This record gives sequence, C-alpha cells and structure tokens, in this order.
Amino acid sequence: MFTVIRKYISTVLSLAAAASAAAGGDGKADAGLRGEWESFDGARFPYTKWLPAGGAKAKAVVVCVHGLSGAASDFEQLGGKLARRGVAVYAYELRGQGNDPEEKRIGDIRRREHWFADLDRFTAFARGGHPGAPVFLYGESLGSLILMHGFAALDADNREAVKGVMFASPVIALPGKLPPVKNFFVHLAIKICPCLKVSLLDLAGDTDAQVTGDGDHWEQMEKTPHFVRRFTLRMLGTVEDMVEGCGEVAARLRVPVLVLYPGKDLFTTPEQVEAFYEELGSPDKTKQLFAESHHLLHYGGEREKVFKRIREWVEERS
Repeated sequence: MFTVIRKYISTVLSLAAAASAAAGGDGKADAGLRGEWESFDGARFPYTKWLPAGGAKAKAVVVCVHGLSGAASDFEQLGGKLARRGVAVYAYELRGQGNDPEEKRIGDIRRREHWFADLDRFTAFARGGHPGAPVFLYGESLGSLILMHGFAALDADNREAVKGVMFASPVIALPGKLPPVKNFFVHLAIKICPCLKVSLLDLAGDTDAQVTGDGDHWEQMEKTPHFVRRFTLRMLGTVEDMVEGCGEVAARLRVPVLVLYPGKDLFTTPEQVEAFYEELGSPDKTKQLFAESHHLLHYGGEREKVFKRIREWVEERS
C-alpha cells in the first residue's frame, strides 16, 4: 500500500502547499464567520460559515468537506461568492486533520464511520440555521470520498433535505498495484500496528511534483498551519479502502450529482473520472472537465469557471 499511495501523497502535499500560497488569489476571499459545533461523541470541532448579507434568508445551504491535510479555509473563495448570491455555505474541520482541536487525533481516524457520523451531525447543524432550505453537499478530494461513502449513513431527515451532491477532483483511483505478497504484508502491518504513524515526507519520496511555475512548494507546505506531517497506518489504509470501494457506492447513489474534474491531476486521469461517472446510479448527473486545471480546482486559472458552474448547478436545483 505504501507504493500505491506514494504518488498520491506526494501530489496532494505539493498541491496543499500551492493552495497555501494561492489562498485568496483573486483578492476576493472572505474569511467567513467561525464557531464550534458538537458531534455525535461530544467532540467539538471548529467550522466556518458564509452567510447572505443583511440576514437575508438563504436560498440554499452548501455543506463543504475538505481534503487530506486541508481545512475549512479552502472554501473561502467559494463561500464568499455563493453567499453574495444568497446561498449559505458551511465548512467544518475534519476529524483527524490538521485543525482538529484534539492533538492526539491528528493524523488518525479510528473508524471511517466516525467521518460519516460527523457529516451527518454537521449537516443537521447547518440545516438548523436555515429551516426548509435545500441542502447540497460539496466534497473536495478526500472530502468527495467521505460524501460518497457517508451519504447512506445520513439520517432520513438529512437525506430528504439533500437535493444534490458535488464531487470536486474525486480521488477514485490510486496509481499502481502492489504484488500480492507485498500487499499481504502491508495489510498485516496495518492490523498489527494500526496506530504507527509514518512521515508523509518520507513516504512521498519524490518531492519534485510542480503545480505552479514558481515557488518552493515543500517550503510553503511546511509553513501551512494545518499541514499534517504524520498519518497512522490505519488512516492510510482507510483511505485506500474507500478509494477501492467508490465504484460500488457510486452505483447506489440516486441523488443528483455534479462531478468537477481537472485535466492535469497528477494521479487521477480524466478517463478514470469519466469511467467512475458512468458508474454513478443517479438519473440526474452532470460532469465538467477543466482541462487546464490541477487537483485543487479552487486555485487554478479556471477557478472562476469552477465557481460559476457550482453556482449555476445549485441554483438550478434550489
């Protein structure tokens, strides 16, 4: 599994560094309003919300889930733009990622069902501020995986309120396959030492992946406050298992789906995303390729097109 996920880690971390440098790149990012919410187990997590001005009633609510080593701040540009169009946007800090307030949880997830239960509780929390408003779920990268697998775990009221799900740069494949013997021993290590943490920099190995034309991305990454340097074996194994199972859960989705994907993603090809799209069971599904963009669509040269497509799709279904 280490060999399989190596390129994934290298790419995502380089992109996370680029995101740190590019945040607010259009000069219109909105920091939003910050607060805390309580999840199923009593744990409290930070969140950020962007609301329509002047206390206006929201036309819709978008709940955002960030990616590996990401943060709610990744949605600043999207949140500000949608709020100005009358849509409330809520984004929470993921359990086990860099802004988790419980330090011992950072870099780990005991069970993926905890992510799903967090999603359910936060969706209900966001809905509570806007009774009757249609809800849309938006996941970026790892966040897309959490939405795919976690949608079925939403309670009935949440599922009824959700009028669409958006997957941005979904991680639906990992490069390469381990030989059977190595695969056996890697998964044995996960079972024996699930809490062993490994350095992502060591695991990535090749740090030459470039996503913009200038800057030392790894140096920038080191300065990102929410960057997670070490993940447990069970966390990495959980991500791998979710990637391998995404086709099965995609086939069961019936809610409207929007898939946004880049043409220059370094570890998931457009052809792989398009094959995943064909597996989606939803009768109302839409895909759009951003041929000149990299993994983090919010920070590429086509980001305004990305934001416009999201806004239009949400407004069409609100």
